[in-house]
Amino acid sequence: MTSQVPEDTPDASTDPETGAETDAAARATTARPGPARPRTRWIAALAFIVVAGLIAGIALLLRPQQPASMVPAATPQQAVTGYLDALVASDADRALAYALNRPTDTTLLTREMLEASHRAGALSVVNVPVVEGGESATVPAEVKFGETAATITFALTRTDAGWRLGQVTSTIDPGPMPAELGATVNGQPLTNPQHIEVFPGVYLFAEKLPELSFGGASVTVAAVGEDVRAGLQPTLTEAGEKRASNAAAAALKSCLTKKSPTPAGCPNSVAIGKDQKLDPKTIKWTLVGNPWKDAAYTLDVADPTHARGATKLTFRFRCTLTQGGEKYTVDQTNSVNVRYLASVTNAKDPVAWQRVA
Repeated sequence: MTSQVPEDTPDASTDPETGAETDAAARATTARPGPARPRTRWIAALAFIVVAGLIAGIALLLRPQQPASMVPAATPQQAVTGYLDALVASDADRALAYALNRPTDTTLLTREMLEASHRAGALSVVNVPVVEGGESATVPAEVKFGETAATITFALTRTDAGWRLGQVTSTIDPGPMPAELGATVNGQPLTNPQHIEVFPGVYLFAEKLPELSFGGASVTVAAVGEDVRAGLQPTLTEAGEKRASNAAAAALKSCLTKKSPTPAGCPNSVAIGKDQKLDPKTIKWTLVGNPWKDAAYTLDVADPTHARGATKLTFRFRCTLTQGGEKYTVDQTNSVNVRYLASVTNAKDPVAWQRVA
């Protein structure tokens, strides 16, 4: 009897010579689902996580950082000590980081200014006491500028980033200081004499104008949050006195050319009687001697670019006049004490004269 084989039964026979599977068996084998697809999904997911982590890390690095985070201060004492140590190290940026509110004008709040301050009077920290504080505190710190002892009182506030100083600078009021002086402070040009904001320290004032001198005037700022009145008053140098005398001499020379017995705005003057009539063409003024060698000078308090001078002037006055129908020749000499105000920076400024009775 012949056996029956179902038509849908795969041919699982092998090649009688090679022992290899027949085509039908091979097709059945390759058609089986393999494990490669789940592994591909896992690798893709892992790659996504790595890339996302890199992007998040870069974003974190690029995120704006709070400047105050560089100076943690868990106590008021730590904040004051850190600030003063920054000043000692001439680290202006670190000192500013302790401020509750950073100053808007930092022109003079620089390392160079602090280094110059230390050369004039080195800052040293003597004692910063421990104080208790809730949301605010006050710390009196003992310091020295060179050999000069001082106490700087700091008001502090607690913030999320730590304790911060309410004030870290003071201003200096130098008194009248026109821009023409070319003033400097600690060797730096003073571009805005009306606002001199500095850290605690020693500040030397000087000038570029040879006619004036501050004489090495210095101001010690031993406080924060205050307006330190320096009251600086420059003095006139020898070059300044010479320039003031030259300005006065030039102005007087112009006065002497006037064909008038009383030239307007001039110190030379003679009295003329009501019945006397002068011939203007014959008027001649002459200065006798050298009044400038004995002139005395001071600087004007309100404007130190102007010098106030005082001296005695002697004039020779000659003219022809008519009186009572008769003609006379006048030749007389008279002296007068005068004061005058002359610019030492601008030769075109007029000289103001005042006769002293």
